[in-house]
Amino acid sequence: MPHFEAGAFVQFVQRKHVKVPRIEPPTPDATSARARLRIPQEDGRACDLCGGREFSLLHEWPVGDRWNPATIPIAVWKCACGLAFLHPVPQPEQLPAKGEWWSQARKQTRRRGGFKEKWRVIRHAITGTGKERLLRDTRKAVPSGRFLDIGCGGGRMLRVAAQSYDVTGLEPSPVAAAMTREKGFKVVEETLEETTLPRGSFDVVMLDSVIEHVVSPRAALQKTHELLAPGGVVVLLTPKFEGPSSRRHGADWNGFRHGYHTHLFTGKTLGRYLEEAGFEVLRKPRRDRMFDDILILWGRKRTPRVE
Repeated sequence: MPHFEAGAFVQFVQRKHVKVPRIEPPTPDATSARARLRIPQEDGRACDLCGGREFSLLHEWPVGDRWNPATIPIAVWKCACGLAFLHPVPQPEQLPAKGEWWSQARKQTRRRGGFKEKWRVIRHAITGTGKERLLRDTRKAVPSGRFLDIGCGGGRMLRVAAQSYDVTGLEPSPVAAAMTREKGFKVVEETLEETTLPRGSFDVVMLDSVIEHVVSPRAALQKTHELLAPGGVVVLLTPKFEGPSSRRHGADWNGFRHGYHTHLFTGKTLGRYLEEAGFEVLRKPRRDRMFDDILILWGRKRTPRVE
């Protein structure tokens, strides 16, 4: 059973139009403001992907930095294998509203250019929303069947997927789960770590903006593998580390979701995770082009060979 650090596998789903009471973020005291950045090797951390300990510091944000919502210094490191990760991972009490993703206190600095927003509206009108396009591509791999949306949030993905699949949501947030139930969808209010869903019970498992939140992507994908029926498909959507925006904005890249995203992936590192968890990485559909800022991979559960 995979282990998720407290506060890391939190509500990593759509956040707009949610009315919740505003909770003020924690105030760092003088001691935490001068705290020394913790080093992963000194803390005994090994890479979740390769098991190595050859890390380089990419970016760090001290307490009080506009990008750091935590009461401790945080940093992103890169392993020699290419995987980027957050260390240290703040505990719930070190984040606004105790790490509650749905709280308005969680809101942080984001960059939204006017042209980018206008282009998004035009693109949606022509080709559909991002979720509609994602489901359209997923149907090429699995046209119908049982569909699980991990981190289903307010149910937006379930609404689209229900046109083709028998849908279920997995959502740890009581706030989000209640919203989804109000829309008439089945929701299991559990984390991936503690889910009681039976093995082999789904043909498609969606992790839309989820894999970057878990403490161990390897363990999360192994659990996902168990939930899928033979030949079933997992869909992973995540910010693309070392994509155009990542390179352009450096430490100010929105994809870090500073203090919340625990791992960042390239197509190579995410593909390696899938392979080692027992999936065949599909060549089509696939979104990992040179100028993409979003990485999407589909993986099919391998069928064991019969001797």
